[in-house]
Amino acid sequence: MSVTALDASSLLPAYTPPAVVPSYLPEPGNGERLIERAPHSKSRRATGNYIKKCGRDTVVLTDQDATAEMPTYGRQAHINGFVSMDKRELVLKVVLTVKGKIEVAISEGESVSKTVVDEHCTLWPSQNHGGSMCPSTVPFSTMLPAKFEDGKGSYPLPPSYQAAFIASGGYNVKVIYTLSIAVVRTRKLNFMSTKNTTSVPFNYVPRTRPSRAIQPFVSGFFADIKLMPEEWRQTTALVSPRPKSTLPPVHIHLFIPAAEIFALGDTVPFHVQLTGAVASLRAFLPDPSHKGPEIQVSLLRQLIAGQTSSVRFAAAHATLASAPPGVHAPDSDEHASLDWAGELHCGPVIQVGSFDAGVLKMQDFIVVDIFPAAGTKSEFARVRHSHPIRIVTDSWPDT
Repeated sequence: MSVTALDASSLLPAYTPPAVVPSYLPEPGNGERLIERAPHSKSRRATGNYIKKCGRDTVVLTDQDATAEMPTYGRQAHINGFVSMDKRELVLKVVLTVKGKIEVAISEGESVSKTVVDEHCTLWPSQNHGGSMCPSTVPFSTMLPAKFEDGKGSYPLPPSYQAAFIASGGYNVKVIYTLSIAVVRTRKLNFMSTKNTTSVPFNYVPRTRPSRAIQPFVSGFFADIKLMPEEWRQTTALVSPRPKSTLPPVHIHLFIPAAEIFALGDTVPFHVQLTGAVASLRAFLPDPSHKGPEIQVSLLRQLIAGQTSSVRFAAAHATLASAPPGVHAPDSDEHASLDWAGELHCGPVIQVGSFDAGVLKMQDFIVVDIFPAAGTKSEFARVRHSHPIRIVTDSWPDT
């Protein structure tokens, strides 16, 4: 049997892609039906218009919340819209520009600046305008890149972010994105031209969710850790006594959900346990009349700019409750434990998740601070144990 090769161009009709990607609705229309739906967050796609007018020109961005102060786009989002112009007979050129920039200024003189997006597109005249007059409305559609290069590697675009840390040496950080439409017109009486630029700052919010759900306490920590040990991540640190002390060391055990990735709105349960010789643990409780060991658990953020500059700040503090068992063994050679349980909430101070953009990084840690008993000379110094985690925008979907 012989097979004859066919020329596809002679069989298939010519195809011209549309200038603007068509809009899609979240629910089926007339004559359509839903075949399958994947788990999604409960947020619906915006269908309004964001409008910005500047002089003779008006820029309209579609698929936006019409009541928002600023348009918002996600990872590799399409920026769709159109520009409406008066005096179109004078228009020579219409250019779209999308820019993104990281700027860090420190009062000591050090600064960091990096452009992460710089894209230009001529909307008119198009290649096939044929010498015709510019239309009164010119549509556009452009897609945000997923990554950028800085000479050392490839990094995802960082989210929009602005913060000032006055107490940390005047640390000022900005990650800003802007869309601009420039319309160039000729003058009637001379050969000079004028340019009117409409700039629209926008929020870039790349969404990410954890790879697994958070397992809450069901029957209490000790029962759950036996039934579902794979749902918990344990980290351990050694608390050594002061050099002249003869007491054995104490171990810190921090238990957090095994995902180690948590959303901005999540409640993160944890358990802290101190284990060691009773004599060492009682050094934290030398006398019932004195204050016992103070333990603080917090969410610590570290912002790193460039190679050396960084600032740390506590983004959330947990409320702890004592959990049994306590230290009751009379023999100082025996071992026992002290236990605390609590929850961490990110809180409103956190607006963005963790990210790494090369010249700018946002890292997150769960930190356990232990302050020895007050009122006496403690044989233990203050100890800090931290464990890195990642903060993302969305929670694990329930359905």
